This record gives sequence, structure tokens and C-alpha cells, in this order.
Amino acid sequence: MTKAMMQKWQRDWFVKELDRDYNPLIQAAELKIKSLEAEAVEVAEKNLADEIGATPIIEELQEAIENVKTKMSKAARFFRTSKVAKKKDVNYKFQEKEFSIRGYGSTQILPDDCWEQIREWAGDLARKQIEKTAEGKALKILEDNKRVSLKDIMEAGSPDSLRNKLESNLKKDGLNWIKDQKALPPAEKTTVN
Repeated sequence: MTKAMMQKWQRDWFVKELDRDYNPLIQAAELKIKSLEAEAVEVAEKNLADEIGATPIIEELQEAIENVKTKMSKAARFFRTSKVAKKKDVNYKFQEKEFSIRGYGSTQILPDDCWEQIREWAGDLARKQIEKTAEGKALKILEDNKRVSLKDIMEAGSPDSLRNKLESNLKKDGLNWIKDQKALPPAEKTTVN
């Protein structure tokens, strides 16, 4: 006698049902972590910048940029108001009132670029810290338990043995694989006039 093997469509159905049970729990846990992460990144960003000595470097860069803008403005004023400029046309660049060193080059480093790098590093540190919190551990457990159940689905030989295994797995997370069918409440009699 041969054992009944599961078909691909059966495995797909089991995976879809597993997703329907676990995904809302995982998404809720991820939302909790995102709010914690936002706060942790903000704190870690300032601490990291101070710890590695980036704050004075970034402030110095900002001052240098402001200095360059001032010098560009001074040059533009000079060329707009010179004796030659009154007789000839002046390049459009000298007509500008606001100046920026931001161009199309990718080799420029601005304070925003520095803060973005620190934010990225701080985010990595914050995520590692959050993994150690109760919320982080809960998310990890949910993801691991879902992974175990997916593995069981892929290794299962028949749907009958799989149902019991999934019921056992899901109970650990407060879920049920075998669900009771609910009856609709009795309809009230209505009269039409």
C-alpha cells in the first residue's frame, strides 16, 4: 500500500493558510518595533556622532560651505556691478541672488550626507539593541515558528499527518490550525407591508 502524497496545490494551500494566520501577528510585532526603532535611532544618532567625533567635523564642514556661499555672493556682486558689466552682458550665473555648491557631481560631501551616514550606522546599532528587547524577541519567535511550520509543510508526506503537526506548532503562538465552523445566528422574521 502506498502513502498518499501531497500535491503542489495542497502545499500551496497550506502555505497560504499559514500566512493568513501568522502574517497579522508578525506585522503587528513589526509595527511595535518600528516605533521603538524610530526613538532608538534618534538617540543613537546623537550619541554615535559625539562618540566618534563627527559632530565637530560636520559643523566645520557647514561653516566652510557657508563661507563658500558668502564668497560666491561677493564675486557675483562684483561682476554684476563692475564698470565692464555695465557696458557688456554678464553671465547668468552672476545674476543669481542665492548660491549653492550643490551641483550634479557625486564627489561632493555635504553635512546632510554626513548625517545620513551616521543615521544609517545608528539604525544598525538601534536594530541590534531592539532585537534584545521583549518585542524584538517576540518577533523573532514568531518568525522562527512560522519558518518551522513552513518546513513541516514542505517535508510532509500527507495532509492528515500535517494537520496535527501544524495544530501543535500554532498552539505555541496562541493560534489554532483546526478551526471550528461557526453557525450564523438565526434570522429574525420580518414582514413586508
